[in-house]
Amino acid sequence: MHGELRVDVCVVGGGYTGISAALELAKAGRTVALLEAEQLGWGCSGRNGGQINPGLAADQSVLEKQLGQDHAQALWRLSLEGVALLRSRVAEYAIDCDLKQGILLVANKPRHVPELQAWQARLEGLGYDQLTFHDRPALQDLLKADYQAGVMDWGGGDLHPLKYLHGLARAAEQHGARLYERSAVLDYQQSATGVRVRTAQGRVSAEHLLLAGNAYMGHLLPWQQRRFMPIGSYIGATAPLGELAEQLIPSRAAVCDMNTLIDYYRLSADGRLLFGGRASARAARPEALRQTMLERMTQVFPALAQTDFEYLWGGQVAMTANKAPHLGRLGKRVLFAQGYSGQGVALSGLAGKLMAEALMERQQGFDLFARVRHWPVPPGVPLQTAIRALALLWYRLRDAR
Repeated sequence: MHGELRVDVCVVGGGYTGISAALELAKAGRTVALLEAEQLGWGCSGRNGGQINPGLAADQSVLEKQLGQDHAQALWRLSLEGVALLRSRVAEYAIDCDLKQGILLVANKPRHVPELQAWQARLEGLGYDQLTFHDRPALQDLLKADYQAGVMDWGGGDLHPLKYLHGLARAAEQHGARLYERSAVLDYQQSATGVRVRTAQGRVSAEHLLLAGNAYMGHLLPWQQRRFMPIGSYIGATAPLGELAEQLIPSRAAVCDMNTLIDYYRLSADGRLLFGGRASARAARPEALRQTMLERMTQVFPALAQTDFEYLWGGQVAMTANKAPHLGRLGKRVLFAQGYSGQGVALSGLAGKLMAEALMERQQGFDLFARVRHWPVPPGVPLQTAIRALALLWYRLRDAR
């Protein structure tokens, strides 16, 4: 953006969180300017695996221990609202994003099977009735791969992440939100009367500021408030597989395994296999991980031993220690949301809506998440990188058992 601009709300970040907030605010009649440093969807929102997961990445029992049963269950219900919000927006705005239903959680090892069954029982105890268990033989009808068992979650699914984001952006603009690309925020100042946001070529004056950059927020969020570490995650896409695609995944469901360092994959609308995983402690060139990712894909699907990736990309996922999203305030006029820990396709849209509602005096949902306690992260990139590397080494050893 260029020049001077005055709006009710300034949003920083052109991903699901920021665009969701801009959409809700514009629908309510607020004037909104969204500033994105690169192009819309440049970060996690345009580079994710497209999997829609009901619930939080955080274990429900961990949340219950910290917050109590009622509060933890309220967060669970909010997470389901995030999935419903996604589906309703796709329908309302006719977003062509290849939305499908069903996601499989599969057990890699025999020890995972009782854990999988206990997970299903916990969610069914919360009244969630979208889960079906499949033992090893029955799982073959859904997925031709060597897993011990699986649970199909019909409440989840997958979509084309960038198509969905562009649909949200069009909806926000239709309601009057102004979205600016190539408009990196240099700094901002908060006062009793408002917030002044500075870019290289302009200034925005607003009553409130929403920080929605997640893993790419950078210096705009003080390190004391980050409460997450960025973890590299990478995805490769094969050429269209033709009839082989249906043979490998007859259900066409998205799949995620139960290792700590997960593999996740799905079929695209044109029959490509999109295979993701390979967590990294530091940002690595995706091309450097090609062979490792091909080996992991071949372990799952030996029939693809001679198949290469046509496309390979990666990015940073914001992981909190307890895997719950981190929502909060900086003073009276700045709100932030971050740390979806790999489940941001639905949760980030929900977080944007909750931030918007908090500015419109409907703060209950935002405050429920803001009460979750998060461990601070150490200052400095070298120390953080070393800690991530040690954690990933521990997870690899754990997964090898």
